[in-house]
Amino acid sequence: MTHPGSDSTTPLGWEDTERTQRRMFGQLAWVGALACLGTLAFQWPTPTPRDLIALPLLAALLLGLLLAVRRGWLSLIPAARAALLGLTLYFLVGLWPWPGSGGGHLSLLSESTYWFPVLYAGAFLLFAPREALRWSAVTYLLALAVCLYRLLWGPEARSVDLAASVIQFQMVGLIMILMQATFGAQRGQLLAARQAARQDPLTGLANRRAGEERLAELAHAGRPFTLVVFDLDHFKAVNDTHGHAVGDRVLQMTARLSRGLLPPGGVATRWGGEEFLLILPPLEPGALQTLLDALRASLARERVDGVRGVTASFGVAVSAPGEPPERVVARADAAMYAAKARGRNGVQHAELASVDQSLPVGDA
Repeated sequence: MTHPGSDSTTPLGWEDTERTQRRMFGQLAWVGALACLGTLAFQWPTPTPRDLIALPLLAALLLGLLLAVRRGWLSLIPAARAALLGLTLYFLVGLWPWPGSGGGHLSLLSESTYWFPVLYAGAFLLFAPREALRWSAVTYLLALAVCLYRLLWGPEARSVDLAASVIQFQMVGLIMILMQATFGAQRGQLLAARQAARQDPLTGLANRRAGEERLAELAHAGRPFTLVVFDLDHFKAVNDTHGHAVGDRVLQMTARLSRGLLPPGGVATRWGGEEFLLILPPLEPGALQTLLDALRASLARERVDGVRGVTASFGVAVSAPGEPPERVVARADAAMYAAKARGRNGVQHAELASVDQSLPVGDA
């Protein structure tokens, strides 16, 4: 899974999938915490010694992990692992009929069995299919080990009623894991197809469709953004002189450099041909200029099969409240063409069209 806030490995720089997983984790954490406290309330005023300690700790763990994820102190996957580990240990312990537990009766499995399908489903919702399958398989085998120990050597050993309960419990768990694994594989295929539809196959950046969707999302949410459109200078001459294969590698190099300089929340898009678009969060003018200077300097330093000193013309536009995204793009595009008209290899701000913002780097 990628980290939110950057366009490091996938065109979905705004991370639809992780946002959905975060929402799922939040829902599971709240439901789990409320279930813990509700169980304790039902047992009151005579809760079992085990639950009197374990349930408040488990509720605190779930809510603490949720807070850590929302504050950015902990990423989603480690938090999900810790939450599932705590829940799994609690329900595994609950499979044994502890004295005075109220949940385990001779020759029967405890109410903990009801929650194991939830553990399996939660793993497949939060983790990649392969990790979810490993997690569920380990949980299943541990539960099977506890049940077999009770069935063979526990106080209710060789009980027919217990054997029937164990068989049903394990069969339901196995079917649940197989179903979730199948759905997880299908979901992975759908996500891969979705990513392919939004990703430029040559550079690996978001394609134009993905960029337009991101802009529409920002406009719908009323969030401001900075837009940078840039076009490689004299790119046709690169193709004519060195061949299209070298030109493709120049585009890949440009994508790599653009992606590496993105701030958190930024998205790099191949807008078409040798034209790129950067969707950035609001930045101070100095920070934006530093970013663009770094990109221009990196382009000028790189060497690709004899091509060196690559330059580009940049147009910058900052969204205004209520302004349609296509208008912001049009202003940035016009500023980029103004930079080309002024000699290329420069940065032109749409809001400051009369002010020279060009800072030449390298050969034009």
